Amino acid sequence: MPPSASWNPPRARIQLKLSIQRIRLLAAKKSQLAKVTRREIAGFLDKQRIETARIKVEAVMGEDQMVDLLEVLELYCELLLARFGLLETVREVDPGVAEAVAGVIHAAGRTELKELHILRDMLMSKYGRDYSLDVLENVGGCVSTRITSKLAIAQPPSEQVDAYLHEIAKAYAVDWKPDGYVEPEAPSSTPVPTALALPESDPSPATAVPSTPTKPHPAALTPFPQTPPVDPTAAPRTVVIHTNLPSPGLTAPPAPVIAAAAPPAKAPTEQDAFDALTRRFAELKKR
Repeated sequence: MPPSASWNPPRARIQLKLSIQRIRLLAAKKSQLAKVTRREIAGFLDKQRIETARIKVEAVMGEDQMVDLLEVLELYCELLLARFGLLETVREVDPGVAEAVAGVIHAAGRTELKELHILRDMLMSKYGRDYSLDVLENVGGCVSTRITSKLAIAQPPSEQVDAYLHEIAKAYAVDWKPDGYVEPEAPSSTPVPTALALPESDPSPATAVPSTPTKPHPAALTPFPQTPPVDPTAAPRTVVIHTNLPSPGLTAPPAPVIAAAAPPAKAPTEQDAFDALTRRFAELKKR
């Protein structure tokens, strides 16, 4: 093992940061190339070159799977960087970083990143040969299925290939559908109103659902003062006011409306007579 691959905590920290940057660049590059290949596949579908499109789409599916693997490895590197204290101080593999360590050791060799290769060698140097061999061979399922499922090499099923081709055709507005494809019916956005029919034996309208009872205001619970009935004949000068308030007991007959008497004429006093004579003398002097 070269000296640069031996375990060195400061170098391992730097190597984790470099690996994260390189993984992101490689994932972005593969995604951009996959877009170009999808456009070519759409052209093959438009020209009815179905077999060529199927071969091309299998390559795209493999690249998509590799991009997913790179995203998982990036996540593992970020986890190791965040919990670097467990790598630096603990001699054995800590459970907090066991999945990330096993994933990097197992999958780094399947990538084209030199930074991940160096990081893998550092981890193998730290945890020993026996542990490293068990991880490389996935003894006892020590590697997560998030890694092993993306490293499996197998021919994709035809249904999955058709689904990829159909999605590419829809993305690039190509009229192509796989054999036996049934277009799903779009749900109606306008609900159909349903009439509530009353039973024929009951001609009365439907009983309204009672609303939620509300607590009355305390002022509404206070009764109005009740005025006892008054006999109009017992008070001839009393003006009776009719209201809509109910009165307890017997209801009195309506009383005739009595017009208010005009005030009596004011009798002249001696002072008024003297004032009148004074005004007349004043008028005589003016003449």
